[in-house]
Amino acid sequence: MDVTSIAKINADQGAQDGLNELIALARMIAYARQVAQDVKLPFATNCLDLALEAVKQELGEGLPRELAELRSPVPQASVRSH
Repeated sequence: MDVTSIAKINADQGAQDGLNELIALARMIAYARQVAQDVKLPFATNCLDLALEAVKQELGEGLPRELAELRSPVPQASVRSH
């Protein structure tokens, strides 16, 4: 293996690590959103909806199916404008 091959492998691993971190963050936000909804905290629920939509947009194609199925009432346009 030459130096460029090793650098490419390291870059690919770094990208995968970043993707895994975003997925973990999305799961934590989804859990916190559900708890906020269960204890009837509408403002917190709305804030977490915005956060979840932002992370889902950042993930794009790398979004796991179970997170992609989470729907929030927040329109996409409002998330992009913040």
